[in-house]
Amino acid sequence: MHRTRFERLKDDLIGEAVLSILKENGPITFASLAERLRAMAGVESNDERKNALAAAEDEVRQRVTGVSQDRGRVIGNYDPGRIRSLFKKDTLLAPDKKH
Repeated sequence: MHRTRFERLKDDLIGEAVLSILKENGPITFASLAERLRAMAGVESNDERKNALAAAEDEVRQRVTGVSQDRGRVIGNYDPGRIRSLFKKDTLLAPDKKH
């Protein structure tokens, strides 16, 4: 795939954050990952890495809020009028139809 250098750096930094959490035997969750990325950005002196850490933290935090907001949401364009019941006689197909 054609990914930018910044995207690859961001992924590498997420990997570093996950490894540092694992070394401490901590739980890997979106929240713990976002906090670790924030802590890493706080001590980083390289501006490019600091920007990538901030972008990675934003991406992880969006995932956290996206998961909780989308839970239970129906995806698609469903019209209840188009749903056929399999147990009603008036919705059965004609017997001459062969598939």
